Formats: sequence, C-alpha cells, structure tokens
Amino acid sequence: MKNILTKSFKNIALISIYLFCNLAIAEQITIDAANNYPYKDLINRTSDVKIIYITNNESFSCKVEVVLDKMKWVSTEKKISKEFFNNDPLSNCLSSEKAKQILFQTFLEFGQGL
Repeated sequence: MKNILTKSFKNIALISIYLFCNLAIAEQITIDAANNYPYKDLINRTSDVKIIYITNNESFSCKVEVVLDKMKWVSTEKKISKEFFNNDPLSNCLSSEKAKQILFQTFLEFGQGL
C-alpha cells in the first residue's frame, strides 16, 4: 500500500511539473478592438479579452479568456497554423458560435444595461 502511494505521489508531482512548465511558457495578447460581429460586441461588452497561446514548431495552441466583472469564460484550446494566427488570432482561436454564446451569457448574467 505504501509503495502504491509513493508511486502515485511521484506521478502527481511529475504531471504537476509538466503542466506548470506549459503554463510558464504560454504567452498572451489582450485584444482591444475587432471589426466584425460577434467579436466587436464581445470586446465592447466585457472587461478583458485575452488570447493565451503557446508556439509550437509550425503551429499555435491557443485559447481565449473573456472576463466581465468576476465572471470568466475560457474557450477550449485550438491548434492553428502560424499563418491563421497572424492574420486574425481572435476569430481563429475563438469560433463565432462560441463568441456568440459567451456574448449571450453576458446578457443573461448582467442584463441589458452595460
């Protein structure tokens, strides 16, 4: 039993170190403006829209974090090519459908008056 606990603890420690290293190399961009719906409305309505990304050889792994007051929405991670990331990172890392869902949830949570 003690041997199993020791092995489990070692595995948990290694996994934690791996996850921390991935988070440590992640970079982020704060998006201040967009030209198209729903991204423009999402940026105007929320406090903060960030793209968190990690550069791999030929691609990026990215996700979008949206904050309004004390609420936070985080998209699922997507892998995209460098070309797409450089052209329009927000719409390539956050699908239009997911952006609309988050925008809708901000109205449900905080009402029309913001």
